[in-house]
Amino acid sequence: MHNKSLKHKIDDAVTKVILQESDQSGYTIIESLVAMIVVAVLMSAVAPVIALSVGTRVQARRVELATQAAKSYIDWVRNDIASNTPNLIVVELEDAPAPNSGGLTCNDNQYCTIPAPAIYNDLYCVDGDGDGNCTNDSLTDMVVQGMRRHPNSNDASLGYALGVRVYRADAFQEITLCGPALENPTALCPTRTQQSTITNAIGNRRLPVLQLTTEISPTQSSFQNLCDRIASESGATNNPCE
Repeated sequence: MHNKSLKHKIDDAVTKVILQESDQSGYTIIESLVAMIVVAVLMSAVAPVIALSVGTRVQARRVELATQAAKSYIDWVRNDIASNTPNLIVVELEDAPAPNSGGLTCNDNQYCTIPAPAIYNDLYCVDGDGDGNCTNDSLTDMVVQGMRRHPNSNDASLGYALGVRVYRADAFQEITLCGPALENPTALCPTRTQQSTITNAIGNRRLPVLQLTTEISPTQSSFQNLCDRIASESGATNNPCE
């Protein structure tokens, strides 16, 4: 009888120990909530840095594609100046308005048909996704705005300054695009004239990705033609080449 009573006491003691250990094992709800809050705070601190890093890498890729598109267009114009030269503009290249937008119909390595070719609307398609055309829902197609500037001649064979702006094809979903720097900048078209290389993944697609100016040489390789044009552009009364 005494042994049975002792055995019951031992069993009861063991059961209590097991129950106490079970109650104290694991995390409480408060501890779990604190851990979740700490993780959330850390993620909110790191997320902007990750987003900026990804956006900058995406924008760098866009600039690379735009540079290739500009080079392709310049080579295309030089290959056949008579047929591929853009329209003559009467303002300085940096002051040329942005092209029309709202629609886009273009075949690869050709001028677009929509917007219709005109002054400031000579838009050249560089297909980036391999479907043979430029569409305003593509993330890799590039559209090049070409502009010709000569102070006193409409004859492309005499050579001219070629202005190039490269826009993302998906920018043509917008109602308006941004071109030259504005005296009164807006939120849509700020003071800068092309997209920043440091941006989030979307960026301001209304701005050109790249802008540059190059020289198209006279077809007769006449140094005098080039010199005359530069003298006219600078407003010099005496031609320095004479």
